Amino acid sequence: MTVKTTNNLGVLLRSYEALHNWRALAMLAGSFVLGGLAIRGGAAAGMSSGSDAVMMLMSLLGTLILLVGMNASGLMLVDQAYDQPIRGFGPAFLGGVQSALSVIGLLILLGLGFAVVLLAAYLLSLLGRIPGVGGLFGFVLAGPLVVVVALAYAVLLLAGPLMIAAVWHGEGFLASLSRAVGIVAKRPLEVFMHFLVLGLLVFPAVAFIFAVVFVGSMFVGGFFASGGFGGLGMGMGVGGFGGMRGMEGVALGGGMGGAGLSIGLVWFLAWSVVSLIYVLGLIFVYRAVGEGVGSEASELVGQKLAQFKQKLDEYKPRAAPVAPPPADAAQTTPPPADQPTAVQPSDAPVQPPTAAAAHCPACGAAVQPDDVFCGSCGHKLK
Repeated sequence: MTVKTTNNLGVLLRSYEALHNWRALAMLAGSFVLGGLAIRGGAAAGMSSGSDAVMMLMSLLGTLILLVGMNASGLMLVDQAYDQPIRGFGPAFLGGVQSALSVIGLLILLGLGFAVVLLAAYLLSLLGRIPGVGGLFGFVLAGPLVVVVALAYAVLLLAGPLMIAAVWHGEGFLASLSRAVGIVAKRPLEVFMHFLVLGLLVFPAVAFIFAVVFVGSMFVGGFFASGGFGGLGMGMGVGGFGGMRGMEGVALGGGMGGAGLSIGLVWFLAWSVVSLIYVLGLIFVYRAVGEGVGSEASELVGQKLAQFKQKLDEYKPRAAPVAPPPADAAQTTPPPADQPTAVQPSDAPVQPPTAAAAHCPACGAAVQPDDVFCGSCGHKLK
């Protein structure tokens, strides 16, 4: 392992510094509380009314709240990672809304790409059902298709988080997707190792926080559910572990009233703490594996779009040229003989000739002044 890679992996130890960012923690915890209450309230309303539409609508609203809060806290943690002033709640919320919309669109696009790979693999697998030669096609295609689908799934798992981090860093829509896929394509093992180390660093926090919150919820939930220590089932001869009744009330939202709701809020706070550590670690992973990886794919997409735009411009209907007026109509009446003819001064400004059309320095094709790429060869003009 190179020194550069070791240093990059070592920086992940700073992921726990996310707990020092109280604004990001408050933003994420608030979104977890509001989103969790919306999801839980929708489930309770759906169960009481028997309407799945209410439950689905509230679940969608809760998910959107969680996404906005996650992206807003991610923007705050990007400021922290680059030692910049932490933005306020208002700018972070507005940026989180915009980032959440981009993330949703990119995840859909990435999922569609994986679906296209699966569809192509399915269509090729139909060749294996041809009588007589199906076995040959199956032998030739099955192994490579496994590799292709596995690689596509690896890109889906690894490029997804990097794509979200790219959005937080201010990359454009297509630039975020192309940069994330490019990083995974060029450094797959390095990306995997960074995510593995990040998981190993975050897992102890997850285990510790959830363990202590579980024990506290079990005891306090047992107190409120049974009204005393007897409900805990700690003595001999008492069947079961009575404190689990309290956890049942928290999980199912019944039998505990306000106590169950309060304990549920503590669990939402625990989730936000763990998620905050992972988000800052994700930002560090993106910084580490993205060093030296350009967005060539984004530039290539820009070139292709510019060429496509120029092709469309060539087929656009153009206005017919205006015919020049007749020669006799253009003639003017000569001035009277006794009226002197005005003489243009010799120092009058001369109108400059019309500028000639620009040409591509690479292939010589004609280009427009506002073109960024040459429509013929794709050369970058600006």
